[in-house]
Amino acid sequence: MAVRTVPGPERIAWTAARVRVTIGLLAALFVAALDSTIVGTALPTIGRELGDFALYPWIFTGYLLTSTTTVSVWGRLADLHGRRPVLLAGLGLFVGASALCGVAASMPELVLCRAAQGIGAGCVQPVVLTAVADLFPMRQRARVQGLFSAMWAIAALVGPLLGAAFVATIGWRWIFAINVPIGLAAGLLLWTHRETGHGDGDPGGIHYSGAVLLTAGIAALLWGLGAGSTGAQPRWELAVAGLLVLTACALVELRARAPVLPLDLIGHGLIGPAVLGGTLGGTVMFGITTYAPLYVQSGLGDSPIAAGTSISPMLLGWPLAAVAGGRIMLRVGYRRLVGVGGAVLLGGTLILAAVPTAWGVAGVALASFVCGVGLGLMLTPLMIVIQSSVPWGRRGAATALNQFARTVGGAVGVSLMGLLLTGRVQRLAGADRALILAGTHAVFLSLVGLAAVSLAVDLWILRRGVEIVEPADGRLPGSA
Repeated sequence: MAVRTVPGPERIAWTAARVRVTIGLLAALFVAALDSTIVGTALPTIGRELGDFALYPWIFTGYLLTSTTTVSVWGRLADLHGRRPVLLAGLGLFVGASALCGVAASMPELVLCRAAQGIGAGCVQPVVLTAVADLFPMRQRARVQGLFSAMWAIAALVGPLLGAAFVATIGWRWIFAINVPIGLAAGLLLWTHRETGHGDGDPGGIHYSGAVLLTAGIAALLWGLGAGSTGAQPRWELAVAGLLVLTACALVELRARAPVLPLDLIGHGLIGPAVLGGTLGGTVMFGITTYAPLYVQSGLGDSPIAAGTSISPMLLGWPLAAVAGGRIMLRVGYRRLVGVGGAVLLGGTLILAAVPTAWGVAGVALASFVCGVGLGLMLTPLMIVIQSSVPWGRRGAATALNQFARTVGGAVGVSLMGLLLTGRVQRLAGADRALILAGTHAVFLSLVGLAAVSLAVDLWILRRGVEIVEPADGRLPGSA
């Protein structure tokens, strides 16, 4: 699919207003990222204090379901009403729900507040990244995007330590209360921002039936695959029902004038492969962060600190590669960069699957760093390409589609890997440590397969894709 555009500006000056808005966007993304990493260390303490252990998994699962299923709705709202008001609304909901989580007196109350918090979080990341695409032309965005990738890395490093410190000192409620000042500061920085154009929005509104079917289908699928149950036991009839509902949702959305999930973009010559490649890469990332620590702690018999340390290099390699890749992309184009990133990611998973146990944590750390570099080189340019392939009025929906696909793909992938691990362990006999080593090795081999498919998609993009140069007004020909 050939797309021709006129050259746009390479760079926009950093005015005081632009710096203020960029800092506000960074703070908004950071507080959402921090919330996803700080809670885990406090969950055992919360369970002991509030009781109702049967609801314990829903502290995480309720948040996951609402944050995942609302992403596409928020993206559509941002296209209809502008980025600033929608982002402020989502950020306000997130901050308010965080404050309520901090004063929750029972487990059911905390679960409900976490679900509300997830609705707000579903807004923050896609709308922040959409606003970045509006603020900067593509060539400058390739550099700036590395700063936003770094927010996730910082949150991943700081979150668990900060959560542990709060639990040990002033109490677990501060893991939610900390969101309030950061979120308010972000909102104040963004309050005076004036957007520069809504030229492509359409009056189609929100397709509510599609939103309801999407929410019900994703909830049933994830719950059926074991999310929300203490033993993570699958309920296959519920998972099948979820797939059927999602199929009905797709049929309804394809006929809708203003779909909440823009499935037509999947057929786009650039967006479809980019979303698929990003989803596969994201699933590899979720798999490593979930099962590499298990391999280190329960398989190798190392400490929890060593388990966390084993995946920290990935959180370092990703932002470093994203920042460097932004500059390299301007010289070699996104296609070559994506291809190299896919190859590096495959190499990292091969190291993870083949590393001898004698290498211990060092081998896992090496593999995670290489995977982080591959993800940084691959995922950031793919997102930039997706945003640059649509006009202003569909940029929010396109960004949300990419985020939705990565999150759902990662959640489903991790659940299926868990079933693979459980099945492998149940078929073998021996010491507990040997069972975990065998089970996690099977998971690592599945990651190699996913990375290989991702590389195949990246090579297709390298061969068939076209270069995109964003026009000055952010529109593609024929978008008016």
